[in-house]
Amino acid sequence: MNRRIAMAWTLAVASLLLPAAVWADEATGWYVGAGAGQSQAKQYCDPSTGEVIVSCDDTGTAWRLLLGYQINHYLGVEGGYLNLGQFNSTTMVSGVTATDQTKIHAGYLEGLAILPIGGRFSLYAKAGTAFWTFQTHDTLGGAGVPDQSQNGWSFMGGAGAQFFFTKNLALRAEYEVMPKLGNSETGELDVQVISASVLWKF
Repeated sequence: MNRRIAMAWTLAVASLLLPAAVWADEATGWYVGAGAGQSQAKQYCDPSTGEVIVSCDDTGTAWRLLLGYQINHYLGVEGGYLNLGQFNSTTMVSGVTATDQTKIHAGYLEGLAILPIGGRFSLYAKAGTAFWTFQTHDTLGGAGVPDQSQNGWSFMGGAGAQFFFTKNLALRAEYEVMPKLGNSETGELDVQVISASVLWKF
């Protein structure tokens, strides 16, 4: 019995340490994915001149859909849709209460540099560009202010790790930054995202 258990453990460990060459035929190809996590807009709760913060939440629930293509063991490209969630604040301006709800979402395209470690696990870094959209809903003294929408381009990059449970199914965890989202009208925000995604490779 002990010999059988030892053999089972040996096979399990060996499967995790299979060299990347074993999966050479599967190194390239298309994949799709979906994920979720938490975003943080770092400057969102910084008060403007003459403004007093009553309450503020600079974190949101982020989610994404993605499509990618792995060129070889070391390079890939992917694009997708990333919803960064909603950020909320209540402030006092000259004794008048103001509220703000800001939603941000983006389409993005990035290149990946991949470092395989064994046949199933890899680390990667990514960088590219994102086309963002700010949507704001504000009130001033209880009265609604016309909603606004602004958009533009910004850098996007990050790093992460992924593990393939099978030749097709993988789990990914990553950290991303999107600096200087916004403009003079919306204000600029540095947004970071920590998320997990499930990938399916064709």
